[in-house]
Amino acid sequence: MKIYLIDGNSYAYRAYYAIKELSTSNGVPTNAIYGFTNMLLKIIKDKKPDGIAVSFDSPVPTKRHKLFEEYKAHRPETPKGLVEQMPHIRRMISAFNIKVFEKPGYEADDIIGTLSKMLCSEGIEIYIVTADKDMLQLIDRGIKIYDPMKDKILGEDYIIEKFGIEPKRIPEFMALTGDAVDNIPGVIGIGEKTARELLRNVKSLDELLKNIDLIKKDKLRMLIFENADIIKMSRELATIDTSVTLEINKEELILKEPDWTLLLSLFREFEFTSLMKLIPSESKKIEYEIVSSIERLREIISSIKLTLIKEEGFYFKIETEYGGASSTGKNAMKDTIVGVAFLTNMDGYIYIPISHRYSGMTPLINKEALFELISPILTDKDIPKVGHNLKYDTVVLKKEGISMEGELLDIMVASYLLNPNRSVYNPEDIALEYAGIRKKTFSEVVGKRESFSEVPLEEAASYAADNLALIKELKEALFKRLKEEELEKIYFELEMPLIHVLVDMEKAGVGIDIEKMNEISKELERQLEGIQKRIYFLAGEKFNINSPKQLSRVLFHNLGFIPKKKTKTGFSTEISVLEELAESHELPREILNYRSLSKLKTTYVDALPLLVNPLTGRIHTSFNQTSTATGRLSSSDPNLQNIPIKGEWGKQIREAFIAQDDNVLLSADYSQIELRILAHLSQDEGLLDAFRKDIDIHTRTASEIFNIPLEKVNSELRRIAKTVNFGVIYGI
Repeated sequence: MKIYLIDGNSYAYRAYYAIKELSTSNGVPTNAIYGFTNMLLKIIKDKKPDGIAVSFDSPVPTKRHKLFEEYKAHRPETPKGLVEQMPHIRRMISAFNIKVFEKPGYEADDIIGTLSKMLCSEGIEIYIVTADKDMLQLIDRGIKIYDPMKDKILGEDYIIEKFGIEPKRIPEFMALTGDAVDNIPGVIGIGEKTARELLRNVKSLDELLKNIDLIKKDKLRMLIFENADIIKMSRELATIDTSVTLEINKEELILKEPDWTLLLSLFREFEFTSLMKLIPSESKKIEYEIVSSIERLREIISSIKLTLIKEEGFYFKIETEYGGASSTGKNAMKDTIVGVAFLTNMDGYIYIPISHRYSGMTPLINKEALFELISPILTDKDIPKVGHNLKYDTVVLKKEGISMEGELLDIMVASYLLNPNRSVYNPEDIALEYAGIRKKTFSEVVGKRESFSEVPLEEAASYAADNLALIKELKEALFKRLKEEELEKIYFELEMPLIHVLVDMEKAGVGIDIEKMNEISKELERQLEGIQKRIYFLAGEKFNINSPKQLSRVLFHNLGFIPKKKTKTGFSTEISVLEELAESHELPREILNYRSLSKLKTTYVDALPLLVNPLTGRIHTSFNQTSTATGRLSSSDPNLQNIPIKGEWGKQIREAFIAQDDNVLLSADYSQIELRILAHLSQDEGLLDAFRKDIDIHTRTASEIFNIPLEKVNSELRRIAKTVNFGVIYGI
């Protein structure tokens, strides 16, 4: 049996300083809470203890303070941010159902010391979670120290090797060297090396103090003689009390199941989104029917009351191979429909399998027959459509020749408007935030299978029905909030019309001149070969240019450059380091050039032709409506918003994007729209004057910053001014 004893104060301090600037959207600091919680989770997961207990210091002065008033006096005042978080750390420990020990007049060290000795005597293996040096004295045959910051377990061998004495003599060591952290005085002039030598030759500190005359060095002998009383007091301050009167019930230390409901509420309160996913998923039983015959499907659809769904909306969910509608950002033009779920008359959950494929699969419904039956509902303008990521579903349906009509009630977009700072808007994440429910994610359902099509039918249907029930439950809460926060106008008049625009854009795609791309690739290959030969010549040897380890050896060992940064595996060869070295040598400059051209070739020139859809001959990106806090669109799979523009190669790559016959590609951009809004809101005379006179605002700012005429501002100075202007807007 093994039990972990945690020094609560010690670890809270370390967590507070290890994680910087973490707080909730309301500004409540959470760095110490998050660090402490993660440490608990790591111990539970990785160390698999049988029991855990946490101990905290008492605010009441201890006997050490009575012995020496200056004890711990040099410690800085506990930061306000940490003081605020300590009660919440205790709440978190309570939610884990972990026993807490504290006693007036005693430090956490003393309580842990007493607990460890008592439990060890009963044959229990003890691990003390701390990084404090004084706790090393507790190490024994059945007691070890676990330093979570270094993820190391320290035993007797470590102490003997480092200090030259057995663990129980650590207070003697600290009596000589002192301890700055706890303000234990020790002897000024005696360091660790000297203390080790002094103690190694005697059985105890008392023996040393009785035989001071045996110390050969006069100065050292005098130091010990003059500070004998301070040494004895320092030893007492450093010695952990292992005889504190405590009531211990071993059963209370045994690790129990956390209070998941309370834990989830705390994770929500502190906005620990990543930790919410650790909560076991709830499996509320949803009744559903798997429809695998067209006759039964026809019967179900004919029973749907149109008046009801015109009022309540048609709830549906399209399940695809790679979970596009469940996990935003996937490409709808590439994904394949696996099944469709919908709700009939607000109470019947139906799942229709279309393309599941695994051994023993039951008959599937023909996709064309399915859409022939439900398309009248999907295309009816009077029936609202309710779902999650309806843009994705709309693109998928467009591929099938169905143009979805009617009002769109999309819980993903609603959730985005209510909280645009989230990174993901999956149904499960929205449920965690607004309903406090932990549901299985698409990834958890698919597991190690290649796609959703390989998920057994019953499991797939249960997941789809459960998700649809979740959408139904969340819709009312989210749209109520939209109304309360006066966001309905933005939702219905801006975001929803935008969906149809994005659908058309995604379906249309963009054409590229594959032949031109191939020509650019060949030319880049020739240039790279030339640069490679130049690099080998300058280095004096052939090596793998793409290997940081080999490049590091060439630069810092062979050529003797002074390293600028160190990594875990050696010296850094990142761009900033090479740019600095390039100022004095040609080789780093050529390496940078090689990397730049190599990235252009692999990331764009060679990759983009492979992404052309064989059915359309065009590249189809996904435009993500809910991925940025500023409201801008992002593009993914592939990202068509970061095609290179600088230099001759950027220009050539962009020229490979082509329009269809009798069409043109038009590039349009707002003229400093954010700064125009700023001018309107602030009524700043300088901004207003610049816009009235049609003066480029970034040039105007550069002119003022650098105190030069407008005509003297070059592109580099304008770029700097642009950074300043937008820095002001976004509060950098």
